[in-house]
Amino acid sequence: MKIFCTLILLLVCLALTGPILAQETVTVPDVTGLKVPQAAAELNRVGLRLGNQNTTGWNLASGLSPDTISLQSVAAGTAAAPGTTVDVTVLRSANLAVVYDDNDLTAVNLSAETINLAGVSFNTVGGPAAAFLAARWAGTLEVGDCGQLWSVNRNGPKEFTGCNSTHWLTTTNSQEHFWTAANGVVRFQIMDNGLERVVCDAAPVGSQDQPLRCEAYIAGSGTSGEVTPYVYFAYTTQAFALINPSADKWMPTDETTLLNYNPQIAVPGASVRLGDPSLFGNPATAADLTQLAPHQCLLLTSDNPNAAPPEPCDVIAQLDLTSTVAFWLADFQIDSAADDEQRQCPAAVADKTTICVMPR
Repeated sequence: MKIFCTLILLLVCLALTGPILAQETVTVPDVTGLKVPQAAAELNRVGLRLGNQNTTGWNLASGLSPDTISLQSVAAGTAAAPGTTVDVTVLRSANLAVVYDDNDLTAVNLSAETINLAGVSFNTVGGPAAAFLAARWAGTLEVGDCGQLWSVNRNGPKEFTGCNSTHWLTTTNSQEHFWTAANGVVRFQIMDNGLERVVCDAAPVGSQDQPLRCEAYIAGSGTSGEVTPYVYFAYTTQAFALINPSADKWMPTDETTLLNYNPQIAVPGASVRLGDPSLFGNPATAADLTQLAPHQCLLLTSDNPNAAPPEPCDVIAQLDLTSTVAFWLADFQIDSAADDEQRQCPAAVADKTTICVMPR
């Protein structure tokens, strides 16, 4: 059983508050056109917090790239108090398509990630009331999965291009026939946890040879494309930094465990998660210690609180240790959350900077 290293009892630590709270106001930066991690970095740099991330569908008329911010709740150039939260609206490409005629409807996962169906529903707009909860197919649509719904009796699903596996249902209950004009429906909406994502036209009677298609973005399906698959350590004998060197991705910090084999500690192999805010005294920082935005870092020092980061980075929290517990002064191990494998980084070398990059 791994023992969580109670470093607070072993050392004197200093938690920094992250950028800025001395100014009365700061100027809100323009984060439109940026990806969410980039926006967080820009906001945090002046002492503002990233708030809610609302989503809206992306299309060519959006004028911006997919997965970028189209709106911010506090206008760029506005004077705001440090610590102010800025909500953003993010343009997301459709990850769910429904293809349907008056007899059946197939929902297709367009993305490379799992789609959570727990909050997804289909409801008529005008006309007779009809609705269907997508979770009746399954809790999730995995990559290559589809959901299929029939309004007529059927012995099995029909083949559909792009569907490796199909969850299917037949229902003769007209109160679930939300998509077909044969039930008097004109339009229906795809809802995602109470939010309307898109309104689609109903399938005309006799449309088997000309099926309709409607697409939507379903939130909560994962954003692995915005997360680094690695952690990056840069260190000298005096300072150690967990740095996010990426240009536009998050780096989670609270999943990776380090094992301390400094020969002077009482419990060899004691573990510590650098992304645990309590390790740094829960500093009042605008940034999120559990996931670093681009160019942000967590800094630890050894017998020198004034030591600079081994590489340039935006320090969002600092912890000052003594050489008797500084884990990087000996070979240390990483217990990767990605594959639960343990790997080793070498000890710091005098007058040199060591770089260790490992799966997170």
